Amino acid sequence: MKYNNKNITYLSFLFLLLFFSCKSEKDTEPKASAKTPASAETAAPPMVVNLTEAQFKNAGIKFEAPSEKELPVELHLNGKVFTPASKKISIHSPLGAYVRSLPWIQGMNVKKGQLLVVLEDLAILQLQQDYLQAQNNLELAELEWKRQQALLATKATSDKLYQEAKHVFEKGKIEVMALKQKLKMIHLDPAAIHADNMNANLKLYAPENGYVQAIQSNVGDYINPQDEILTLLATGETMVVLNAFEKDLPALVVGQIVNIETSGNATAQYKARVTQLGKVVGTQGIVEVVCKLERAVNLIEGQFVTGQITLAARKSLCIPEKSLVRYEGKEYVFIKEGNRHFVMTEIVPGNRNGDWVQLQNAGNWQGKEIVTDGSYTLLMTLKNVAE
Repeated sequence: MKYNNKNITYLSFLFLLLFFSCKSEKDTEPKASAKTPASAETAAPPMVVNLTEAQFKNAGIKFEAPSEKELPVELHLNGKVFTPASKKISIHSPLGAYVRSLPWIQGMNVKKGQLLVVLEDLAILQLQQDYLQAQNNLELAELEWKRQQALLATKATSDKLYQEAKHVFEKGKIEVMALKQKLKMIHLDPAAIHADNMNANLKLYAPENGYVQAIQSNVGDYINPQDEILTLLATGETMVVLNAFEKDLPALVVGQIVNIETSGNATAQYKARVTQLGKVVGTQGIVEVVCKLERAVNLIEGQFVTGQITLAARKSLCIPEKSLVRYEGKEYVFIKEGNRHFVMTEIVPGNRNGDWVQLQNAGNWQGKEIVTDGSYTLLMTLKNVAE
């Protein structure tokens, strides 16, 4: 029995030794893999560069502390071209009629007085007929009234007959005047209507210069007065509405100059002025800023634009634009830390104006010296060290 117990104890010791030996190998595996060439390739490049005295002289490196500058603040706002209601013209028929001619396509230019659409209906003919008959009745009523007036002067008629003749004459005048106004409303000249030139056509003309924005009808459609036939946008006044955040509103005033750019052509700029600031803050904290371009330009309704507004200059801690280097989509500067010892530090630049860039968090940059000349030489040196 003693012999068996010794064997069991010995075997248990061997199993424990093997268990801890395997665990130790597993624990050391990540450390071994961290030293593999593949992991070394993905490691972050060093951010510190040390130069020899010869390298420092050849690089022509210069450095200086950030300085305060009066840097104008530029506000960039997105928006759209829009047409004010006074320049958006809906063409309607003044009475129910059929569309006989509509020779337009969306986007076509129209001139003031140009024929837009020809309508046709028997009601148009009936209105002309009623007007001519009312005119004839008025002429007869006027003759009868004058005759009764002459008879009354000689006491050859009664006052009642005279008053009745006068009443018919005045009623005829009202009827003719009402029909005249109806004809004018449907763009027919009452003076040009005669028994030998009546027709059932009604012609609508362009009230302003512009272009066709939309067509809502076809030839053969029956149009009621409330139905829109087509929409015109008058030219000569281009407006833009920009979207500003609520926090920017205190810096915006009516009359400010805005430089407008289109998304498809950033080289072409158009000058505009702020004419109206919105009085309502939207659900996303957006306030509308309405601007009017100083001259007519070839922009279309709904076109996306960007507006740039230069606000009052403010004192800011700045560094020269040439100090910055761009690496893997980010911007960096080199800070001098000791003799020929430089540290590449990422920055988030603020406003830019010409050759100067604003530094955010000015307190973190006090007492620092920034490389102004030779920044890209240091970057190339750093990349060579990383490789």
